[in-house]
Amino acid sequence: MEHPTSPACPHCLSRRRFIGSGMALGIGLLLPAVSDAAGRFQEFGGIVRVDGRKASAGTRIHAGARIETGAAPASFILGDNAFLIRPGSSVQLVRQSKHSAALSGFRLITGAILGVFGPGPKKLVTSTATIGIRGTGVYFENRPESSYVCLCYGAIDLNANTRPEALQPVSATHHEGRVIGGNGEIAPGGMVNHTDEELVMLEALVGRKPPFLAA
Repeated sequence: MEHPTSPACPHCLSRRRFIGSGMALGIGLLLPAVSDAAGRFQEFGGIVRVDGRKASAGTRIHAGARIETGAAPASFILGDNAFLIRPGSSVQLVRQSKHSAALSGFRLITGAILGVFGPGPKKLVTSTATIGIRGTGVYFENRPESSYVCLCYGAIDLNANTRPEALQPVSATHHEGRVIGGNGEIAPGGMVNHTDEELVMLEALVGRKPPFLAA
């Protein structure tokens, strides 16, 4: 895997362009009220699809939607949660129930996503892992034969999908990475392909600061 500072890393080049344009415009990109049942994109470039249809800046996002990015990243908020989706990613959002508009989690089908979450339990699923969270910051990506998960701060319950009985609690104040293999093995993974600057940007979209800036 390319090092996050390598000029050959396409995710990182796109991320730098995205962050640069976001900082040039300022953090005040909030379009809806945070309490809206439906969210909106804050910024994206290129083609983004929601439920198979080409999205615009005004496209509303509901829990239950499927979001797919093309050659550029996209950010959006939904309730008190904010997300940055990497290029070439596909994410299926999951609602709490048929009668609820609240987000209960999502499934990462391809690519990578960084998310900051408000209070309340949620479940995140990758090709090899299931992550239970209760308000935290998490970055994760699907790889050809494994998943990478970084708990940026907070606490999660981590399971390999092939070994659901082997629960691994993880807590962090500032980044704890794990690689979850298809065989169920969970190994340390360091911190790669995401930044504190991105976490600060996402938390600002929902009116918060990351814990590492709270002191």
